[in-house]
Amino acid sequence: MDGNLNLTRSLGDLKYKHREHLKPEEQAITANPDTYSFPLDDDIDFIIMGCDGIWESKSNEEMVKWVYERLEQQKKDGKEDLRAIVKELLHETCATDVTSSNGVGCDNMTCILIKFKK
Repeated sequence: MDGNLNLTRSLGDLKYKHREHLKPEEQAITANPDTYSFPLDDDIDFIIMGCDGIWESKSNEEMVKWVYERLEQQKKDGKEDLRAIVKELLHETCATDVTSSNGVGCDNMTCILIKFKK
């Protein structure tokens, strides 16, 4: 934004929110989220949500496959531990060396995994 922001920060950068003729959601930076609504049917096994740092190394399809593999392994082991899956994902995604990763795995990372009972 005007060469000053690498990403939008919805709760700060007040100088981008001062246009009095605009509603809060119409400002250059807004805290209003994009929301989507869809029916939950039997085809949905889980939802994984995360900030942009989570999605730097895996596509949506790769992430779904990755989570399914962990869920299947846990099922074989007779346990279910969603925290362990998220923890593994965060450790795997986090760069071990900032300079050699070109910034991938250096962003903030927040993730939640919700599994639906069938």
